[in-house]
Amino acid sequence: MEKELIFKSRSFSSCILAAYKLMSDNLKGIIRSTWLPVLLMALFGGIFMALNVHNERVIQWGITNTGLYLAASLSTMLITLVCSLWAVSRLMSKLNDEDRRWNFLRALKLWIYVLAIALVIGAVFSLLLVGAIHMLKCDPVTFVTDNWLALMAVVLITALFLLPFNYICMRYLYDRKACFWKDLPKTYMTGLRHLSLIFLTTLISGIITSIIALIIYLPLMVLITANAMSTIGVVSGDPSGMPSSFPLLLGATTFVVTVLIWYVSAFQIIIYLFMYGSIEKLREERRNTALVPAEELTPTPYNP
Repeated sequence: MEKELIFKSRSFSSCILAAYKLMSDNLKGIIRSTWLPVLLMALFGGIFMALNVHNERVIQWGITNTGLYLAASLSTMLITLVCSLWAVSRLMSKLNDEDRRWNFLRALKLWIYVLAIALVIGAVFSLLLVGAIHMLKCDPVTFVTDNWLALMAVVLITALFLLPFNYICMRYLYDRKACFWKDLPKTYMTGLRHLSLIFLTTLISGIITSIIALIIYLPLMVLITANAMSTIGVVSGDPSGMPSSFPLLLGATTFVVTVLIWYVSAFQIIIYLFMYGSIEKLREERRNTALVPAEELTPTPYNP
């Protein structure tokens, strides 16, 4: 893809519109490049869902073959993750013209880095929560109930300060010269300076993709809700109203939903790519402006 198309100063709405145009104009090419990992990801994701649904036949099989059940669940989860990274690498190969192996390794490293950051943040929040509960000498439920507004504010503020990672992650996926940890202080400050663009792009694109995802997820949500209600009835002593083929139905539905959702996620990735390109273009323009001598920036008076 031409870099001039990506590295262009845009508003948040222009980033979304440019991503939509790129996605619609190149949909066949994107599907042609990503269909295999996406289908495999959806297939093993459907198997994982079928293995972990609350169903009498599945539970009995899991109890009888515990080792095989655990191995199947873990392997399908791992294969689903690998196929997801594979699909992302195929998509990025269409966008940055790098080879697929390099893009796969980049996506894998980024997943590990993001997981490490999430674990650290989760650990810090857990320690602060335990410390606050210990200081106030109350049970966790009472603490959350009495301080839910403050907890929500902390979560929202934390999410706001994590928004620059949308730019950082996209930069790491696209730019071969990018180093995640070495560049993190500078790239994070760059993200903070362009927080308004990142926030608006993330918010509006998130609303759009969430509405689309909600519509796509609706059949799966209906099946999960029906199974949950049936499980509650079984616990209460009523017979199960779910068919014996429900795990197969759930797996097939998960397969279709996963395929559609992945391409919605691909649209979100492309939006972030244009957002990253816009930020880089703004930085370049600011550097070029700083290099221009001050006297050249001053208007020359007109002398008739």
